[in-house]
Amino acid sequence: MATATKASRFDMRLTSEQRSEIERAAAIQGKTLTQWALDHLLEAARHDVERETTTRLASEAFDQFAAALDQPMPAAAQALMEHKAVWE
Repeated sequence: MATATKASRFDMRLTSEQRSEIERAAAIQGKTLTQWALDHLLEAARHDVERETTTRLASEAFDQFAAALDQPMPAAAQALMEHKAVWE
């Protein structure tokens, strides 16, 4: 299995209490401080990105949304689509 080259650094300033607590958590899981921190940072990053980029609908709301997409485009919306965009 190929490993990616790690050429980027990420530094944080911590209080000694913060570092001790993080080191303890890492030790409990049998990981280095870096492994533990990276695992948790990536998990949090993925969660934040998913929360901001995913729309969830209840089943009934999704069915209504899908049905609306199957309807013809309203005339007002069609007229907007025919106008040249201001950035063009």
